[in-house]
Amino acid sequence: MSVDAQHKSQEQHWDADRDDPSRAKIHESWFRTDTVDSWRHARMYEPVQAFAHNLQLRWVTIGDGRFGLDSIRIRNQGFSSVLPTDIGSALLEQAVQRGLINEYQVENAERLSFADESFDVAFCKESYHHFPRGPLALYEMLRVAKHAVVLVEPRDYSIDRPVFPVVGPVGLVKGIFEWAKRRLRLHDTPLPLRKLYHLGDPPCYEDSGNYVYTISSREMEKVALGMNLPVLAVKGLNDHHQSGYETETIGESSELFHDLKLKLAQEDRLSRAGRIGTSMLMTILFKTTPDVETRRFLIQNDWLVVDLPRNPHV
Repeated sequence: MSVDAQHKSQEQHWDADRDDPSRAKIHESWFRTDTVDSWRHARMYEPVQAFAHNLQLRWVTIGDGRFGLDSIRIRNQGFSSVLPTDIGSALLEQAVQRGLINEYQVENAERLSFADESFDVAFCKESYHHFPRGPLALYEMLRVAKHAVVLVEPRDYSIDRPVFPVVGPVGLVKGIFEWAKRRLRLHDTPLPLRKLYHLGDPPCYEDSGNYVYTISSREMEKVALGMNLPVLAVKGLNDHHQSGYETETIGESSELFHDLKLKLAQEDRLSRAGRIGTSMLMTILFKTTPDVETRRFLIQNDWLVVDLPRNPHV
């Protein structure tokens, strides 16, 4: 499938989603603030709070096709200038008609039409992994942002491995199974060679034909170093989704909510101990050195803030 065909497939996906009557109830649930799903997503806007002391910042949201909800939630934190963009206009146009947003722009994330540094911050949440050529979109976001780019995306386990991986009985059985496959040469590509060259697990593809492009902290560091950026901030986040979260109301009587919090608490403990990696990664690539308030917020909320070495030849 050509790249243009992949882009067209994404547009058609949103058109089909808009016109599918079985999805109407789910669409409406996105605007609720009392559901398990809304609680999940609220946790992913933590990086926005790092800039809350400067409400004059101009934001652009990338891949914000769900009625411009990212822009709405950023605006609800007090920012007045937030432009939602997406490759398709299906649900964004409905958002304008319903008075949820005042404007939007149809944009291909890999070929943004904006001039350099048109915005202060570019924000991309759970959309980067849908882009056919994710790195192109990231460099475009860095081009149009003056101060920072924020990504909140699924994490690449193949690169961001846990420090002390959990073994236990299951891990031991898997290890024996992998050893047997190596001995019997059941891999198309011998596993030792895959590990030698750090090739990842079998790839994941969406129904639209798109490869799911996950991110890693090391990958983000390399991008930042290559562009001679001053600071990189990263924080892992564990998250889960299952059917029913969109309509389940938060409360003491909600078993779904109780089970989700319990599972996340257990995974958070293992992540902090270096036993497992987190399922999500929140990243801020700073083009300018963050001010004292931003840095203080990040450090107080357990972000890793890295002052990157400067390129001595630039």
